[in-house]
Amino acid sequence: MNNPNKEVIINTDQFHKDGYLVVKNVFSEEEIKTFREEAYKQFEIDKTKGLTYTLPFWKVNANFVNGDLLSKDILNHILLDERILKIAKTILDSEKLVYFGDSSYQIGTGSNGFHRDNIDRTNLDGPDWKGKYTLIRVGLYLQDHKNYSGGLKIRKGSHKNRSGEALFVNNEVGDVVVWDLKTLHSGNAVRLKSMPNFSINNALIEKSIPEFLRKQKSEERISLFMTFALKSSHLDRYINEYTLKREDTKTHAKASVYDDKVLATAKSKNVEVIQPLS
Repeated sequence: MNNPNKEVIINTDQFHKDGYLVVKNVFSEEEIKTFREEAYKQFEIDKTKGLTYTLPFWKVNANFVNGDLLSKDILNHILLDERILKIAKTILDSEKLVYFGDSSYQIGTGSNGFHRDNIDRTNLDGPDWKGKYTLIRVGLYLQDHKNYSGGLKIRKGSHKNRSGEALFVNNEVGDVVVWDLKTLHSGNAVRLKSMPNFSINNALIEKSIPEFLRKQKSEERISLFMTFALKSSHLDRYINEYTLKREDTKTHAKASVYDDKVLATAKSKNVEVIQPLS
């Protein structure tokens, strides 16, 4: 196992410049293998509870789950892992974090297409673009995406601009990816066998690429996503305009039930848990 207290390089200057960061070698291959096993076990539990679902979109075969990671007995230790929290605290420059139920895990391949996750996605004169933005997303991919399809693409610097150069996020097993919610990004990126570093930036074309032309890894794609924040008007607005206004996010929040033990663990690690529907 990796040492949770080992030093990893968290280049905050790079994050603020590019709008994303790959933190290398945070977890060992053995830990990632264990996380994969835990994700499958958790999924079977969630299936028996009626919390799993799929989306009827073309070329989407991902399995999604209602209820956040903190509410999952087998997986919540990952969200509260000191290494994950250290990355978030370092990027946000605070020893105290706010977590508000915005996390999930997915099994399988989802949709493509560049988008932002903040409120003012197209209006760059909106409140999200005023002052210091305080929401970040942490992604943990349980397989290699430096060499294979299924990973993340970003538009570099788009957290400050309307767009930017499209790049593959070349994360390997054990790496952690973090990005600003304002950064344009596209999940489930397709790498071509013949040109693995060529970025297809049209979502419809990318979806239509036949499987035999894609550079695929044999193991199934599993990903975990966690959002952390600082207290701010940006966070308040995100909760009010996103979490509490969409039926899917309200359903997700209603299924996120925490026991006292996990709340106490979060508190001991300087993570304030906000439950938007409580």
